[in-house]
Amino acid sequence: MHGTDTLAYSAAAMCFQLLGFSAPVVFTGSMLPAGVQDSDAWENVNGALLALGSGLVSGVQLYFHGQLMTPVRCAKIRSFGRQPFAPLQRSRGGHAVVSLPDALDYRRTKAQARVAVLPLFPGVGAAQLDGLVNSGIQGLVLECFGSGTGPSDDPQFLASLENARALGVCVVAITQCHEGGVELDVYEAGSRLRGAGVLSGGGMTREAALGKLHALLGAGLTTEEVRRLVELDLCGELR
Repeated sequence: MHGTDTLAYSAAAMCFQLLGFSAPVVFTGSMLPAGVQDSDAWENVNGALLALGSGLVSGVQLYFHGQLMTPVRCAKIRSFGRQPFAPLQRSRGGHAVVSLPDALDYRRTKAQARVAVLPLFPGVGAAQLDGLVNSGIQGLVLECFGSGTGPSDDPQFLASLENARALGVCVVAITQCHEGGVELDVYEAGSRLRGAGVLSGGGMTREAALGKLHALLGAGLTTEEVRRLVELDLCGELR
């Protein structure tokens, strides 16, 4: 059982933290407290237990209001009703990792990584990006417009991205759109971001990208290894 406001974040994060775990894990919660009339808590707990008893394969799932979902492909999309979660129609593609580094195994201790999210908006500039980079973050989820565009005609913004890369900050681009994903080589604006060191998050959700960076950076991998694994599918977040 988990509070619904951050349930999708926690479930997605556990997909990466429990890599190699041989048993199924199901997250659930409720929109109404268990002690109030017409609460959905027991309905969801019962459904989650039945799902576990049905012989789920290993991995993390999110169960809510009769629906079993993959945490790295869903999000909380509404603040009301009995079903606030839904799978997002994000693009799929890329290559699966051939073998996982031992450091990512669930039995290995992970450090607390410092990761931030920056949604782009009209008027965003180098000052906002520099503020995050200079705060000591190790990774940044850059929520871009459309298929991966941003203020690429702003030389100061591009210089800030290049500085982040030089400092070892891993910047991953995802889309702000509910559907689709990032393709940095489609438009010149995206290509400029790629040239400044930004990595493609493909169709990853915000929750998945955040959880993935926390796992990779917390595992003590080299910067280049983190950058390589960001663009490979580890547990269904890209494919």
